[in-house]
Amino acid sequence: MDANEALNSFDLDPRLFYDAISYSTDDYLYIIDMKTDMALVSENMQQDFDLPGRVFEGLIPRWRELIADRDRQSFDESIDDMLCGKTDEHDLEYQVRNRKGEYIWIMCRGLLMRDGEGSPMLFSGAVTSLERKGEVDATTGLFAHGKCLQVLDRLLARERPSGGILLLGLDDFSRINSLNDHSFGNGVLRQFAQTLQRLLPENASTFRFDGDEIAVVLDEADRGAMEDLYRAVHAFANRQQAIDGVPYFCTVSGGIAMVGEDGTTGLDLVKHAESALEESKHRGKNTVSFFSSAMSEEKLRRLELSDRLQASVVDGMRGFSVHYQPLVDAGTLGIAGAEALLRWSADEFGSVSPAEFIPVLESYGLIGTVGRWVLEQAVGQCAAWDRIRPDFIMNVNISYLQLLETDFVPFVERLLAQAGVEPSRIVLEMTESYFVTDLEALRATFDQLRAIGIRLAMDDFGTGYSSLGLLSQSPADIVKIDRLFIKNIHVESFNRAFIDAVIDLCHSVDIEVTVEGVEERTELDTVRAIGADSVQGFLVSRPLPAGQFEERFLGADATGE
Repeated sequence: MDANEALNSFDLDPRLFYDAISYSTDDYLYIIDMKTDMALVSENMQQDFDLPGRVFEGLIPRWRELIADRDRQSFDESIDDMLCGKTDEHDLEYQVRNRKGEYIWIMCRGLLMRDGEGSPMLFSGAVTSLERKGEVDATTGLFAHGKCLQVLDRLLARERPSGGILLLGLDDFSRINSLNDHSFGNGVLRQFAQTLQRLLPENASTFRFDGDEIAVVLDEADRGAMEDLYRAVHAFANRQQAIDGVPYFCTVSGGIAMVGEDGTTGLDLVKHAESALEESKHRGKNTVSFFSSAMSEEKLRRLELSDRLQASVVDGMRGFSVHYQPLVDAGTLGIAGAEALLRWSADEFGSVSPAEFIPVLESYGLIGTVGRWVLEQAVGQCAAWDRIRPDFIMNVNISYLQLLETDFVPFVERLLAQAGVEPSRIVLEMTESYFVTDLEALRATFDQLRAIGIRLAMDDFGTGYSSLGLLSQSPADIVKIDRLFIKNIHVESFNRAFIDAVIDLCHSVDIEVTVEGVEERTELDTVRAIGADSVQGFLVSRPLPAGQFEERFLGADATGE
């Protein structure tokens, strides 16, 4: 008996055979009667894509609506090629939306069977999740690094290569994991990746790289198009998000390398996009940079800085110092206190800006050690100056990483006791975004600090993403309004109205207001007129070493206005 005879003699209910196959595979199976347009789909396909049932009419048009916009044309072309007789096979990779609203990569294969007259009779096949096959990252649903290199190499192989790669990195992503947990962090990554795909034009494709990095390759794009692409992502990322009712905030930095300009291989382009992303991170994050050859020199400088900073920390904080910028009473212009500000210099580098060396300290895990040293210096100095000027207040910036340390509050208590400083003399400053996005995670630490009498200040208010209404729920005792709203306040009606509203609201809930960055006499007169409690800025003084500060502001000849 030959194979055909054996097959003809094999009597099996086709529905039982279909159900057995469906049960034994993770693939999604479908069969369409092309004469009646009735379809039978596997149970997992019906459930995962929220189809109307196992048997229903019009699977192809319904399925088409689930396909990502940029992939619909290739799907339509494949179906048309079968219907017009060019082929009987359907074999395509594309993204389709599941019942959760997420786009997943699938491989769809099918075979069209015809009747004796050549008319379509039966179309059946399988849809394979590429994530389950290991070709797609399970966390984000995106293709991985290797696929990106293939796409870039194809662009480079064209006669006139064009396009670019935008490498995105979530800013301070480790903070999200630290404040919540790893599964929450994975949720953030998946939410970002899924939203990103909805923002992209049809000529873009996305890929998951290591950690919190996601790459976008844009075909036939110039620098302007790449920058516009980042701006769209930036606008989305600069809003508070939430997962299962838990709010979070995470900006995104970008690095761009251009096809045909910045490398001859996909690997070159990825490496140069990495360098550009690193540049954005060191420029303060939440921005984008294009690759340039000068970045190699800047990267070398950062590596040299990191080595020297680590040596300074190990060598008893050599090269570090604390300068003090005065805080004055807005009413009398008499000295009320100071803000302690970290400085660092080394023979081979000279004096280095905090904007350059503090990100390096954070990147190499040194900010906790250095932050504690600054607090020690500031508390000790506060004790000395409080004896000269009773009720002297010392403001100190702290990192959220310090607040995550389990012994931070006991450390502060011991420090105050050893120096003999009343807790009410110390104000700990954090940027506005931490109060807004990390408040619930940090609230216990905030409560402990306030319980021992230490006050909290919300720094850089107005540059973040809070609303005025959040002030009434915040543990902040002091709000510091950023220089951004001070410049030309005497002629900028919006800035004046904004600060006026902040001051009124803060005072209504017993929060003091400090105005930072006052540089002109007209600015000072205006903020005094609308009721600010204290003032800080170059008009009063730049940050000074302790000796100069004491001589100028605490000596016998020191005066107010």
